[in-house]
Amino acid sequence: NLFGINTKKDEPKEIEPEDEEPKSFLQVHGSTMLKVVLPSFISGGIATLGVLFLPLISDYYAAFDPTEPNFYNKDNPSKVSTDQNNLNNVNQPVILFETILNDLNNAYVDDVDIQKLFETGVKAMTASLDPYTEFESRTEAMELEESVSGKYGGVGLVIRGGMNLGDDEDDTPIVNNIEKIETGGSQTSSPVSPPVEGSSPPVAVNGGGSDKSITPKISSDDESDEVDIDDIERKRARQKSMEDGIRVVSAFEGYAYDAGMRVGDKLLAIDDWAITPTTSVDEVRNHLRGDPGTEVSIKFVRDGVGDGREPQTITIKRSIVRIPDVKYFGFYGDPKDRIGYIDLSGFANDAGREVRFAIRALQHGAEMIAREEENGPQGEGGELFNLADADPTKLKGLILDLRSNPGGLLTSAVDVSTLFVPNGSDIVSAKGRGFPESLYRSKTEPTLSSQTNFAVLVNDQTASAAEIVSGAVQDLDVGVVVGKGRTFGKGLVQNVQDLPYQTALKYTVAKYYTPSGRCIQSTEYKEGGRGDDAASSLSDGTRSYKSRKVADKDRSIFYTAHGRVVKDGGGVEVDYKAEPQKASPLEVILLNTGAYADFAAEWSKTHELTDNFKVDETTYQDFQRFIQKRQDSGDMKLEVLYDLPLRDLQKKLKASKFDSSSRELDKLRADIIKDVKQDFTKYKKEIIEDLEQTILSRYLPDSMVIARGLKNDVQVAETAKLLKNDKEYNRLLARDKNGVAIEKSEVDTTSSASTSTPSQGLQTLQTQW
Repeated sequence: NLFGINTKKDEPKEIEPEDEEPKSFLQVHGSTMLKVVLPSFISGGIATLGVLFLPLISDYYAAFDPTEPNFYNKDNPSKVSTDQNNLNNVNQPVILFETILNDLNNAYVDDVDIQKLFETGVKAMTASLDPYTEFESRTEAMELEESVSGKYGGVGLVIRGGMNLGDDEDDTPIVNNIEKIETGGSQTSSPVSPPVEGSSPPVAVNGGGSDKSITPKISSDDESDEVDIDDIERKRARQKSMEDGIRVVSAFEGYAYDAGMRVGDKLLAIDDWAITPTTSVDEVRNHLRGDPGTEVSIKFVRDGVGDGREPQTITIKRSIVRIPDVKYFGFYGDPKDRIGYIDLSGFANDAGREVRFAIRALQHGAEMIAREEENGPQGEGGELFNLADADPTKLKGLILDLRSNPGGLLTSAVDVSTLFVPNGSDIVSAKGRGFPESLYRSKTEPTLSSQTNFAVLVNDQTASAAEIVSGAVQDLDVGVVVGKGRTFGKGLVQNVQDLPYQTALKYTVAKYYTPSGRCIQSTEYKEGGRGDDAASSLSDGTRSYKSRKVADKDRSIFYTAHGRVVKDGGGVEVDYKAEPQKASPLEVILLNTGAYADFAAEWSKTHELTDNFKVDETTYQDFQRFIQKRQDSGDMKLEVLYDLPLRDLQKKLKASKFDSSSRELDKLRADIIKDVKQDFTKYKKEIIEDLEQTILSRYLPDSMVIARGLKNDVQVAETAKLLKNDKEYNRLLARDKNGVAIEKSEVDTTSSASTSTPSQGLQTLQTQW
């Protein structure tokens, strides 16, 4: 019927047989193949594993066979493994190292920390190569990654604190710390005052080791008094540090500063976690850090608020804290001169973007100033326009301050250089034994106009990526390099390799070359270690590599784009010499002992900051009395710069029973203190400037403190003076007034740098340079 239903109930329905589906090949023969293939697969796997591990197993057996050649058999050179057998050259030391660790772990008289032993051994190994090759533990690897990225999750505070009295390492310094570890472990110029000559120079590159000697000290009766004095002084310093607690050194603008934290604040608690005198800086840092978006409450006391003991609490929302490489930019001197200034302190990921923004903002400001000069003041309703649309030629000069810049990333150095050099220019090249030769070239038009006089300000702590920029600017004759002498001279490339267990290896892979083809590496390093002057290699505990400064006679000559003579092997030499401000011994002592900061804390307890703040005569007299009180109590020594040689001489005189000479030495010490105190009068102006900057840093953001400090920076003043002198500027770059290169025969090569008269007033983001 229509629906296909069988209406005949009694007749059975005939069912036709269905066709059988054909079986697949695997269904028919699978079991047979499995019986054949599986044993073959297993046999092949065993054979493969045997090929891979048999050499290692054989090495284990050979390691205990005295007749077998090995890498350590230096008594019999014929039995030393050859360089052709690279597998054995790696396996044998690994076997020996593992055996030593196992033996120490199993049978040493006391319990041992295997991780600490391993890190000690590996760090000693890497330290035998050069000061830049380092094994990074998990914590160090995280800090290195933060320094590379220039950001971390936290609130934006720099903190400092001391050690416990029970610390075993007597020579461990009181340290500063930060939620984010600063780039390269380096110390940069403080915003408190302009760089001065004579102070202890900041370390440009972290050598990865301690400066402590491991030579045992042999005590004698004649030395016992001196040892007691050392111990008393160390304990006094530690006790003072513990009483001082965890203090804020800097509060970043846009983060903790905006939330209300200030320099000098003493932290008491993080959320419900109390800070005690024995709390370490690392513990506080770890509590301040956290996931972005979470909140943290900080309890603290501030000098000058109430009685200085009233706790305050601020709740801050954690965020991704971005540490700017450009600390400040603005116009120097009279804005009508249209001389821009950029303070670049590092080369993290965003350095190029930050410098580009600063240049465009200065170009925009320069055009606005030029318009006012032409048309009169525009008032609040003046025309606004996009930064990118500004006329770049209105900026007459630009100073890029790279003093004490320790470097950073390859990509950032290239990014910054492209802002100044012509499109298509070579910026830097690199090559090494296992590193592919690479050339980095500008592919964009420069942001800075060729009509803008440009200067790079450097010092002897300008290093690494900062030298790439300086070298490119000099070699391509797009600007002049200004400073006292030479830059640091680091022409080596380090790569950061991720390792298991969230660790990392930072190691030197290549040398870099400026556009003229020169390598500015100032020191040659050679592998040290066992049998290579072992006594000297262990004198500082870690630095077992050999080093040699490149001699002037070994430096080769190269030529810039305009034919000027430059040399390799000693950093970047300046084109124009500008002497830094000279620091007196007293200024050095006050800076290094923290006397300025300590007095600023005392001053803030009884004073309030007013408009147009100045250190008057009364405040200066109070400061001198404050220093004298610390000298009398033994908290500081005005003769500290000469204390060590005086004490060494005192020991020898005492051992020789030269009592009369010992008394004369005591008189000499008193005379030194008297002479140092005279600097309070001789260098009164400079000391007052430092004191004002330190007091203001407790109230103002870093950018304002830096801007104020520029007024007293003699090197910046001399650089600006040069940029305003077109004739001298063009002469230094060997070009005419139209910017055209002068023939080589006309270039004066008798002197590598002019001298000023001091004024009265790599391929991945993980590559480090």
